[in-house]
Amino acid sequence: MNDIREIVTKAIVGRGRKIIKQSDNIPVTNEPCSVLGCWVINHDFVGTLDGSVVTVNGTYEVDIWYSFDNNTKTDVVRGQIAYDNTIKTREVAQDINKECRDILIHAVSEPTVTNAIINEDNICVDICFELLVEVIGEAKIKVQILDQVDYCDFDDDFENEIDENFIHE
Repeated sequence: MNDIREIVTKAIVGRGRKIIKQSDNIPVTNEPCSVLGCWVINHDFVGTLDGSVVTVNGTYEVDIWYSFDNNTKTDVVRGQIAYDNTIKTREVAQDINKECRDILIHAVSEPTVTNAIINEDNICVDICFELLVEVIGEAKIKVQILDQVDYCDFDDDFENEIDENFIHE
């Protein structure tokens, strides 16, 4: 006799993705001549869910290596950047319990400096990164229960059929 059962499980019930581009000015102490290198480290973020929108609050640190004093000296300046962004999610499952939902946020691509321009006593950096948001919730799935299969009794002499000395010298 076939029967159908409902199983309640945690599943991805919503998903969203966004490419974030922003520009930030990092103040420097000396008048820069050229930018020698830029990198982003210590990317951290958290998110909150409100309906079908996830608000992501995060920070990262931008380190800029630049030359000054007519390209005779170098220095590194660090800037802590905070951001908040909203990511819309699309529902990928119906019949979900909207009371108990969690979110997972993944950095598909970490923040990277795509451009750096000297602007008087500031260095303007363009940052680009991509975030993926997954909403986890309780979902119901239906499974079909089939008739019991007869128990298959293996022969107890199976181990006796194995030749342990199959490699001959």
